[in-house]
Amino acid sequence: MKIIVTGGAGFIGSNLVDELIFAGHSVVVVDHYERSKTRFENPKAKIYKIKFADIEMASVFEKEKPDAICHLAAQISVTESVKNPQKDAQNNIVDSIAMLEMAKKAGIKKIIFSSSGGGIYGDHPEIPTGIDLNANPLSPYGIGKQSFEYYLAGSGIPYVALRLANVYGPRQMSEGEAGVISIFIEKILKSEPAKIFGDGLATRDYVSVGDVCKAFVRALTTDYTGILNIGTGVETSVKELWQMVTDISGQETSVIYEAGRDGEVQRSVIDATLAKEILNWQPEVELTTGLKLTYDWFKKLNRGV
Repeated sequence: MKIIVTGGAGFIGSNLVDELIFAGHSVVVVDHYERSKTRFENPKAKIYKIKFADIEMASVFEKEKPDAICHLAAQISVTESVKNPQKDAQNNIVDSIAMLEMAKKAGIKKIIFSSSGGGIYGDHPEIPTGIDLNANPLSPYGIGKQSFEYYLAGSGIPYVALRLANVYGPRQMSEGEAGVISIFIEKILKSEPAKIFGDGLATRDYVSVGDVCKAFVRALTTDYTGILNIGTGVETSVKELWQMVTDISGQETSVIYEAGRDGEVQRSVIDATLAKEILNWQPEVELTTGLKLTYDWFKKLNRGV
């Protein structure tokens, strides 16, 4: 199968490209490299350095004739979406619709969309949170992700929207709030104090990027159309996470507590039971193991040193 991966130079995207190629697929990367400071390019992938909504994208569809799209390119910051909701909507809704229209004209057979569990569900009363089609997102980021799910559903193209928990692992950026694990690791490597926003009791469901990529690959071949949650169902507080990372590093670094941020969810844990049923998928990497792999990767690259 030939697959276009938008955002294929990013954290999840570059890992997914490797997983797809390992699985025997032909991969075309579309990424404008705005955020990708370090390039993780698989030599077996064809690369187009353009924005996924640019007019040149139509010629990529025409030339490459892909079977499917894994759409990961996005504005990824909850905080930034609150500060600049218009920019967030342009990237995550308007541009995605433009790409979707080009995909329809090109006869794309399947779209796998990187959606957001925590962003869409917000502070949900059900923990772990199962698939809720009537969720009320707390941030423009979550609204944008949910909105594009509706456009996918109305497109007539078979799709799977993967509502991801908090993804972590090698190649994650240590910028913004999206990658708290990579931020913690970088602070430790620099011997700088880390910041925790709020009281540190906010919880998240941390799922390894390797497990997430396996879910994408399996979603490409399923007959199922709709939404699936991808997470571990394990709840970990920010305080607990910080302690786990410092234990792995063997170093002690101070922590600065600051006020909580607008749009942040207090508890976020995903129930991925349906993904197990539909995709025969379940997380394999336990958090302490994944943290050790991630720490070793950052240390090997001497990030922040």
